Amino acid sequence: MNELSPALSSIGSRVAWHDAECGAYGADLPVWERAAERCGGPILDLGAGSGRVALHLARRGHRVVAVDSDPELIEALGARAAAQGLPVTAINADVRSFERITSFGLIIAPMQLVHLLGGPAGRRRMLRAVAASLRGDGEFYAALLDDPLPPLGSPAPDDPAPLPDVREIDGWIHSSLPVEIRVDDEAIAIERLRQLVSPEGRLTEQTDVVVLDRLTPDALESEARACGLEPMPRLPIVETDSHVGSVIARMRRVR
Repeated sequence: MNELSPALSSIGSRVAWHDAECGAYGADLPVWERAAERCGGPILDLGAGSGRVALHLARRGHRVVAVDSDPELIEALGARAAAQGLPVTAINADVRSFERITSFGLIIAPMQLVHLLGGPAGRRRMLRAVAASLRGDGEFYAALLDDPLPPLGSPAPDDPAPLPDVREIDGWIHSSLPVEIRVDDEAIAIERLRQLVSPEGRLTEQTDVVVLDRLTPDALESEARACGLEPMPRLPIVETDSHVGSVIARMRRVR
């Protein structure tokens, strides 16, 4: 497939693709809203990306600190918060080793963040940082994929074909279609076909692959216990037409 040229890459940016592939997801937002009301602030959003959850909670009056390791995404988040006058502090940092900023009533790790930390060692680093940053009555919520996840095979004749995630920016169409999911004992690889269409109709394509660690709620909770956190009852997030189901692991500091 064709690689994006430098000129196209600047328009088909990480922010645009992140918005296209993640921005429309909303099945988890009621969970974060209820958690924010229950726990109070300030709220720490780990792996905040371009602001899907952080901006949503800030619009509801919550003070949010958003952390992400991608400088382009966190810069976009900060600019969006400033333009809307929202109480969001955007910080470019590694969620596995962020310095204690303040004591948080709620810390959240939405979508697949806990699957992207480089295995148990990376997760333990994050969990220790979380435990050190929670207020005494604070809570940590982490979203996990509903595993085991079956491979994405050829659909049955009556099954609808998967639809791409699409975002239009200044006449440029960003389309991202999941084409294959490869699952083994250690990892889940999700392959997407990214297609960028210029205002003049020129099509450019590339393949993007994200590799996620296999991780169950039981395993995450076991790691959390060793880092000073204790599990609480989990919460489900139902499957949608476009996204698999997931589960929220909830934790608090050991009392």
